[in-house]
Amino acid sequence: MRIKFNIFQKMLVLLLILLTPVVALYYYSTSKSINVIQEELIKASLNRMELFVAQLDASIEKFDLVSAPMLVDTNVLEYLYNLNMSDYSLMKTRLLIQEKLSLASASGNWRNDVTVYFPQRDDSISSSPSYEYDLKEFESRFSLGWSYSEDLEIGSGFTRTYVTTGYKPARPDDLDVAVRINLYKWSFENLLDTYKSGHSDNPFFYKEGHAIIASRSADGPKMDQIIAELGNRINSRDSSFLIHSFDGRPYLITYYYSNILEWHLVDSVPLNQIIGPIKQQRLLFGASSIILLLSCITAASALYWNVHRPIFQLVRAVQRIKEGDYAYRLPKKSNNEFTFLMQNFNEMATQIQDLIENVLQSRILARDATLKQLQAQIHPHFLYNCLGFIINMTKMGKNRAVIDMAYHLADYYRYTTRMDNQGVSLSEELAFVRIHLEILRLRNETLSYSIELPEELAELRIPRLLIQPIVENAIVHGLENVEYPGRVEIRVYVNEDQLLLEVEDNGKGLNKERMDQLQMELHIPASEYAGCGLWNVYQRLQGNFGSDAQIEFCPSRLGGLNVRLIWSMGIKDETKEEEQ
Repeated sequence: MRIKFNIFQKMLVLLLILLTPVVALYYYSTSKSINVIQEELIKASLNRMELFVAQLDASIEKFDLVSAPMLVDTNVLEYLYNLNMSDYSLMKTRLLIQEKLSLASASGNWRNDVTVYFPQRDDSISSSPSYEYDLKEFESRFSLGWSYSEDLEIGSGFTRTYVTTGYKPARPDDLDVAVRINLYKWSFENLLDTYKSGHSDNPFFYKEGHAIIASRSADGPKMDQIIAELGNRINSRDSSFLIHSFDGRPYLITYYYSNILEWHLVDSVPLNQIIGPIKQQRLLFGASSIILLLSCITAASALYWNVHRPIFQLVRAVQRIKEGDYAYRLPKKSNNEFTFLMQNFNEMATQIQDLIENVLQSRILARDATLKQLQAQIHPHFLYNCLGFIINMTKMGKNRAVIDMAYHLADYYRYTTRMDNQGVSLSEELAFVRIHLEILRLRNETLSYSIELPEELAELRIPRLLIQPIVENAIVHGLENVEYPGRVEIRVYVNEDQLLLEVEDNGKGLNKERMDQLQMELHIPASEYAGCGLWNVYQRLQGNFGSDAQIEFCPSRLGGLNVRLIWSMGIKDETKEEEQ
């Protein structure tokens, strides 16, 4: 006997299946030994500290991008070497350099000063307006790496000097130019406050022989006690951890070395702060799981009978409508608020059915009329040119040219006047384009062309007369009145499930502004545009291959213009369906 479950029973079974492994996994994970939990805590703390120090080092390294370019800045070199500048030019150059230094200083998130030194001129220019040049001060703080100083201009912090030679000279005044950056202690205190907000207890920076840089809200065990406990570990380049008790409370002490600053980041976290709540959470989680299960059973029962069943009927009705069954109607069996909704759904379905039948028929008729009208607009211009050629050749007595033109013109209009068959293969369309180009060669013997069509794309269906207007534009607008032999190349290929059809010429081409203007004109509504040329091709391309079909303009490798038609190979071939 086969047992059948209703939706309510399935919901309870699913809830039990999901809840049981979650509870078991939680109890298993929280039942691990304290040592395992401590190892995971240590690993997470070290990883977090490593990421913080890496971000700190990366931020400090960005100051190289500020300082190095200033050493070879044109205004800096002009101020250094042009000793014959007038006082006005000298002041103007100083202001330009100071403005660049101010921008460089403001580009960072840290409080900093940038100063350019000119030792041979006994002068300096700084982003800090209050700074005055002092050779002894410059010499005492000269450091090619980041060094800490207790008495910078407006406070303690790190400083570094950049020079073009890459080494410290015997005498600082032998330098032509140098750039120094001051990073102030306030910025590092702000970073430590941010780091502490992420469950840290007492972070600080330390290097032997310097004052500790701590967060503004430092608490926990004394920092000097931590340093004393770490001993020689903190004086090396090592990064590791230590567990030690202060005042009877165990602490996890982690330290990480910064290769850029050559300081250690030290942090301490009480172990009981993390391990203690785990046991309480186990009990709370177990009780919450039981309450959750009982609540879910009660809520699921009420929701199933009062909400789920009516919604399920509505969803099933929407799916039937989506599948095209517009005659489907909901049964009127509900005795609650869903009765009104179901009744209105049935009325809406009736209206949709009537509307779709009427609108679909109207759109089919309107689309056929539009496509035929767009095709008809392409013919007259070309016909006028061909008839003019025949008249001229007849007057000149060139009967062979007249006969060739007549034959080609007959083939041309035999192809274009088949209004009952709007879809053709790519090979047929390109064969027609070849006839078109042969007609044009009769009028211009210097014209040459090439057509590339892979065999696997030859039977692909496209709208009739899609390529001819593009070729005609290349001849009329690109190659007209040029003093060299014209050439047109047509190429069809596939790139990432998209078909690309390119028409290139070696004509005069277009500038970017004109190409952008042509691109905008393609989107002009039919009510505001004459509807010819490229606009017609774009409308037919969109009508047959969808809104993703596009026309692009770019410079041609031949020297003229490249017009590219693009549409997806996955678009349903509507032209083929129309023939059937």
